Amino acid sequence: MANKIVLLGAKGMLGTEVRALYADQNISAFDLPEFDISDEKQLSAAIDNADVVINCAAFTDVEKAESQYELAYKVNAEAVENLAKIAAEKNIYVIHISTDFVFDGKKNSPYEETDVPKPINAYGRSKLEGEILLMENHQNCAVIRVQWTYGKNGNNFISKLISFSKQRDSLKVVDDQFGSPTWTQEAARVIRIFAENKYRGLYHYAASDYASRYEVAKFAFEKLKLKTEIIPCKSDEFKSAAARPANSRFYCDKIQSLLDKPIEIWQKPLERFLETI
Repeated sequence: MANKIVLLGAKGMLGTEVRALYADQNISAFDLPEFDISDEKQLSAAIDNADVVINCAAFTDVEKAESQYELAYKVNAEAVENLAKIAAEKNIYVIHISTDFVFDGKKNSPYEETDVPKPINAYGRSKLEGEILLMENHQNCAVIRVQWTYGKNGNNFISKLISFSKQRDSLKVVDDQFGSPTWTQEAARVIRIFAENKYRGLYHYAASDYASRYEVAKFAFEKLKLKTEIIPCKSDEFKSAAARPANSRFYCDKIQSLLDKPIEIWQKPLERFLETI
């Protein structure tokens, strides 16, 4: 008999991809405005008969989290603690999605799961608290940290660039932040493998190889044949409420050992995504 799967955050960029993968199966999907993960009664009712809960729900506005930390904490940490406690009582397997922003970005090499987190913004702090509270209260779970995600349904670095390119002749893009742009469609496939096998523990997942945001922008604009000029600049040229880690690179060998095929270099999935635009 197939597992009964409950998806939280079903309308978000990653959630919509997960939902599409399970289109032919028994999956219950929840999201705002009808469902609020921070409402304990709603949460308990939503996951009541689940075998697997996939939690893609999150407060993800990095800038607003600085001034709305209470709300970010409520969604990214408190609600996850409630999820953990309910799931522990019923022995429900939980997959929880986290972020590279749990690190300060000061390491000179890619981050491993054993590295000590040190978030430098409110969003990262709230997400780290969520990880800790989940794993303190429930053992039958996996935390998958992702980074630099892009997809059709949601605001992201790639969609913002394309939108700006329609309004401007040139764009400044930072060349001192490094990571791996990761397609939510690829991340959803990984989540499905975890749901089927109920792997436990903490994992890093991102597309293979690394680039600066400037290099990613150049690649995307060349593939789309956009005329807008991309100009490299430094992070401190942009005023923002939240600091961003300069190094978001992940070491993904741990998760790779569980997957059925090698993780592709970031250019390949990004090219396939750009063909869908």
